Amino acid sequence: MTDDPLPADFDDDDDLSALSFYAPDAELAASDLDALEGYEDDDEVVPTMFTVTNPPGTVTVSTFMDGSVRRIDLSQEVISMTEADLADEIVVIARLATQDARAAQYVHVLDGMRQQGHDDVATRDFLSRDLDLPSPEDASAARARVFATRYAGDHE
Repeated sequence: MTDDPLPADFDDDDDLSALSFYAPDAELAASDLDALEGYEDDDEVVPTMFTVTNPPGTVTVSTFMDGSVRRIDLSQEVISMTEADLADEIVVIARLATQDARAAQYVHVLDGMRQQGHDDVATRDFLSRDLDLPSPEDASAARARVFATRYAGDHE
């Protein structure tokens, strides 16, 4: 019996033919996921961005809520700047954008603490002193101060 030759119609190329009984009905397979067709995720979170542009409009920096830089945009006018001046300008504007993001953190935490019934004065002190977060007023004042001193002589 072991010496019996293999049948002449033995197909060695189709190793998975033994599993052909499992093939799903083509109509059912196509319709199983039809319920997801056209599905859109409405809960997609769009990150909050904080953008600062210098008064000449040559450098724009956008940061995420945590203060990390997302994007730096430069205008054509930067080609007249030295690399050192451009790098310095980017750092200054990035710091201001980061400060705006940190001020938003201040507001977010302050609002959350208010909802929990915490005292505003104590919370503001904690945010400023312990977490070193600027208030929105502090961030605006810092931006005004930087713009006034850094760009005071720029008149176009």
